[in-house]
Amino acid sequence: MSKIKEFLYPALQRLRHAGFQLEYRRACSLPMDKKRILMYSSSKGRLGGNLLAVKEYLEKNGEGFTVKAITAPDGVSKKQLAREMAQSGFILVDDYEPLVYVLRLRSGQRLVQVWHALGAFKRFGYGRASAVKSSITHKNYTDAIVSSADIVKIYAEAFGIDRSRVKAVGSPRTDRFFDPSAVSTARERLYGEYPGLRGKRICLFAPTFRGENVNDAHYPARFFDVGRFMDDMPDDWALIIKMHPFVKDSFAVPAQYSHRVFDLSKEREINDILFITDVLVTDYSSVIFENAVIGNPAVLYAPDLDEYGGARGFYYDYSDYACGDVVRDFSSLAQAVLNARRSDERLEAFKARFVSLCDGRSCERFVKEVLKK
Repeated sequence: MSKIKEFLYPALQRLRHAGFQLEYRRACSLPMDKKRILMYSSSKGRLGGNLLAVKEYLEKNGEGFTVKAITAPDGVSKKQLAREMAQSGFILVDDYEPLVYVLRLRSGQRLVQVWHALGAFKRFGYGRASAVKSSITHKNYTDAIVSSADIVKIYAEAFGIDRSRVKAVGSPRTDRFFDPSAVSTARERLYGEYPGLRGKRICLFAPTFRGENVNDAHYPARFFDVGRFMDDMPDDWALIIKMHPFVKDSFAVPAQYSHRVFDLSKEREINDILFITDVLVTDYSSVIFENAVIGNPAVLYAPDLDEYGGARGFYYDYSDYACGDVVRDFSSLAQAVLNARRSDERLEAFKARFVSLCDGRSCERFVKEVLKK
């Protein structure tokens, strides 16, 4: 981007949403309730993740806040949305939301980013070399949360905000991982729907996609041969395949392994699958963070590490994400899975760096450190 375009970029962002900005300013004449929380999510079609976890916690514990949620299909007009935002003491988002970046927040009003991802893996926001530094995106957050104190600096850079605005409270949605009833319910649902999994040791293969976006997303079939992998696995092991939602192609499964290989790519919640997993195999997916919270060992299978890492960029050397073995040769993958252990010191170091505050009390800390402070 030329220097002139970069200079004009913030003005263009505001111009694009000038009508909404005007409606918000008009609505600022209305009273604001400092105990009112608006949860806004325009991309997912439903409330989930950290937003839903916080909402359920507040409703259960009666903290004195009123919560309203607005998601994409709710049919709310821009005028009505602007009024809801202007009258809420807190606006909570969990992803990229262009409309909130044009807001000039009212005195005492808080715009809180409860970001959907854990840890810090692939560079994002202003951490990317291609980011337009003059952009207004993210920069008006009054607060953002992270899963570990070690990554406060990374999120401050990614959002273009001061470190003091980034609160290390954990990830509210991971509190569920410490709820025995929720874990048991998820396990029994999966075993009920896929009875062939019961009694087996389970390897979950969950790679991320290659390509730029949903239009060209794929996973190279040459990287993983189901038959060859299962040839090397003992009879008491089953394989679950969970492809990224962008990837539409599936793997061919030899008939002799059809009773031990399960494609669960259509399952909405990969976290539920992690509850029955013994070893995770992934590559550059942020699922390694959720998996570490649960305590499963992992193998990082990255046959295209040089190409992928150079194009995307990581916050740390790839070996620093190795909460287990890093494998680049498919012929070594099965043995690495069989060698994986929960007691691995690398897994404990990984948890300490990236998800140390995901301990079942993240919602409690969020309310104390963000909503009440």
